[in-house]
Amino acid sequence: MKLYIKNFSSYRSDKEEIDIKKTLKQKYKYDTRRQDAFIHLAVYGAKLLSEKVEIKPDDEFYLTSGVGNIDVVQRTNTTVYENNEALKLFDFINLLGNTTSYYVASALGLKSKNIFQISDNFTYINSLISLYASINNSKKDAILCAIDLLSEPPEITKRVFGADEVQKMCSSVNYQKFSLSKKDAIAEIEFDAKIYSLEEIKAQLVYNNHQIETSKTKMFETLASYKVNDALKDGSDLVFIECFEDRYKILKLKSLR
Repeated sequence: MKLYIKNFSSYRSDKEEIDIKKTLKQKYKYDTRRQDAFIHLAVYGAKLLSEKVEIKPDDEFYLTSGVGNIDVVQRTNTTVYENNEALKLFDFINLLGNTTSYYVASALGLKSKNIFQISDNFTYINSLISLYASINNSKKDAILCAIDLLSEPPEITKRVFGADEVQKMCSSVNYQKFSLSKKDAIAEIEFDAKIYSLEEIKAQLVYNNHQIETSKTKMFETLASYKVNDALKDGSDLVFIECFEDRYKILKLKSLR
């Protein structure tokens, strides 16, 4: 499967410290009320993308995340099970997966398909597969958001990811706009649905001279999306290998600039 990337946007909290809520209100005149930090992060990445590429109302939208909005789940648990209080209305609304997708779509003026999708590992590549299948039928372009918010306290996120105490983690949001058309594309990306063994991966890489990245150490679950954007920023080619419990998936990025 092959898709063309028209443009991208990225934000990582360990690379740039900003007050996202304040930036949304002051720079983009965006109404942040009734939304939480997870939604704000997703909308901020969308606004960054809109500054770099044309977004059409019929573009499809996909959002994926390693674990979703942990903070609202934690708040809900504390409110209901620890404090024996009624769940706050907007915590209930923001607990729903498609709430974030709705706010992003509204911020970008999107009117087409809108999907919130989380997979049990390989979530970025699996979302690419779903996106490809959809636009191969609809012939539309599509936008993919990969987002992970570091919870407060961070130990909760580390526990969910199975990371040790010293592992550095951060919040991140990464967007790409995809098309089946090569026109005006900055890169092409290839992937498939196959799960590889280590031996098969090694065989594929024997004659490969491109930059190779792996998910061995994760700053966040959707690291693959950031690595794609990092290569796009440099105009370099990339082979990314995603690993989980001795199972592997691979994607290949080729710069067209």
